[in-house]
Amino acid sequence: MRKMSLLCHTASLFIFMGLVCISSVGCATTKTVGPGIDTYVKMRWPAGVDVAGDGTVYYVYNPEGIRQLFAVDGGAGRPVALTSFEDGIGGYSLSDDGQWLGITASTGGSEQADLFLMNTEQRRLEALFENPSVVYGSVLWRRDSKAFAYRANDESPSDFHVYLYDVANRTSRKVHSGKGYFYPVDFNSDGSKLVIGKYNSASYSQLFEVTLATGEIREITPHTQQWSFSGVGYSADDSRFFVNTDYQSDLKSIHAIDLAQGNVTPLLPELSGKHTDGAALNEDRTLLAVVVNEDGYGTLHLRHAADMKPWPGPPMTKGIVGNIRFQGDNMLYSLSNANTPGIVYRWNWRKAGSNTEALTSADTQGVDVSKFRLPELIQYQSFDGKEIPAFLYLPTTYRAGRKIPFLCYYHGGPEGQFRPGFNRTFQYFLTQGYGIIAPNVRGSSGYGKAYIEADNYKNRHKSVKDGIWAAKYVIDQGYTDEKMVAAWGGSYGGFMVMAVITESPEIFGAGCNVVGIVNFETFLQQTKSYRRKLREVEYGPLSDPEFLRSVSPIYKVDRIETPLMLAHGLNDPRVPVGEAMQVAVALKKRGVEVEELYFPDEGHGFAKEENRLLYYQQMAKFFDKHLR
Repeated sequence: MRKMSLLCHTASLFIFMGLVCISSVGCATTKTVGPGIDTYVKMRWPAGVDVAGDGTVYYVYNPEGIRQLFAVDGGAGRPVALTSFEDGIGGYSLSDDGQWLGITASTGGSEQADLFLMNTEQRRLEALFENPSVVYGSVLWRRDSKAFAYRANDESPSDFHVYLYDVANRTSRKVHSGKGYFYPVDFNSDGSKLVIGKYNSASYSQLFEVTLATGEIREITPHTQQWSFSGVGYSADDSRFFVNTDYQSDLKSIHAIDLAQGNVTPLLPELSGKHTDGAALNEDRTLLAVVVNEDGYGTLHLRHAADMKPWPGPPMTKGIVGNIRFQGDNMLYSLSNANTPGIVYRWNWRKAGSNTEALTSADTQGVDVSKFRLPELIQYQSFDGKEIPAFLYLPTTYRAGRKIPFLCYYHGGPEGQFRPGFNRTFQYFLTQGYGIIAPNVRGSSGYGKAYIEADNYKNRHKSVKDGIWAAKYVIDQGYTDEKMVAAWGGSYGGFMVMAVITESPEIFGAGCNVVGIVNFETFLQQTKSYRRKLREVEYGPLSDPEFLRSVSPIYKVDRIETPLMLAHGLNDPRVPVGEAMQVAVALKKRGVEVEELYFPDEGHGFAKEENRLLYYQQMAKFFDKHLR
């Protein structure tokens, strides 16, 4: 039986022929210009593309509205669905020899991922580890493809240990245990050693090397200093380990750790002053692909791994580069910008000047995405004069001096970053005459260590004020007026929605909080235990309840006058649904309009297309009603 979404509202609810209709509140009847929002939500394109040595292309796609794993033999022909999980897959990892797939999947958005194995020749799915109380993940294949490392919190819900699974014998053994969030990073060339990472916070992470035969472990990052170290991989001769780090700096860049001496050496001084997103090595560790974050865009830089001399890269338009994979002479990468939906390209890196080949294409539902609006990167001054970066979108119909409805979109994280990639729902609202501003308030990543830590603990109100000043900016610039601005965001962005409408209710005419925090005490008490310590570093500890209450919108609910829409999955393990319910009850007691949308088969976000459609339909009507 098809699962039905649950829509709750202050008005009465009628369900007829599978349609949800709300009585007494009414729906906006503004005329839609061009295709409706359903058309934009249904746009789709393959993601997570990888290629085996025999040319078989693997990718994640959702033609039926749920993410499944597909394969195309030899890179051509008819796609074959390899999985059929009711709630889709979480991810997959292809072994180096192309014979095995490690696949993770969970139920109903719970994120309690189980681990499966598939032989690519027989294409039979085998359940390795299934336990609704355990999270399995981070599958990393050994280079001989006979074993893989993974993480699991099977012994303690709060801690992730690292295991090694032998494919031939179907046996698993623990290679490291400890308090905290550990995960595998890279095997050395003969598979005798494994580097594992420990994530402590957004600005502090460590790397350790484990000798697998003896279990001996040693930290390879500086022992007594707290910096962020993300592993890239061993060098060709195993003497160095490449990392992306902010070591003794503000911005992250590529360094090498001498595994004998422990020295940490910067490798790309010519890219200093720019934040590095990450890097990838080819199979024989001779080529290093580095992605640099430049004002939100992701640019590709190739280097010879031995001496860091530049290597010519492929021709490409400005956008966000990601999903870098190497397969022999070929490099795969995706490119996304406002009118390019994450197309994956293949390029022969050994042939200078060779053309790229598009491996994937997008189903754009007949819409000409080449005409989608590009954003403008701006800087606006916040309450204390600090310059805050943001992306500003204006509709093609905009004329100077005309007031238009505006959406102020807050990203999640808070250590995330809004980036100018392909955003189909933004483009829908632009066709309807809306403007959009997407600020990267302090606490966002991509701008250095000081910026990402600028909202921690006692500085929470500073990022909230940055969000308010984004709305003030578009008003001061004459784009819109007070009460014509909506606050919209998910997860931490949902908290931002609640915070800005409590601190400046006179500005916002509507708000949409998706899976957001409203009460930091209950959030920290009820979030999954393996997330709690990491979140306490960011938001403040449960041992300081007075402060947590001071920044929790639930304690300022009497200030809210803004009509609010809430959308949440009932199985959310990160921000439990009680966050939405408690603010809904409080607002109903005060007679403030609140529309609630709950999904019984979703978690921290909406994975199923039918649920996304309902959410966006309701949100579009809600904004039209209150901002027009």
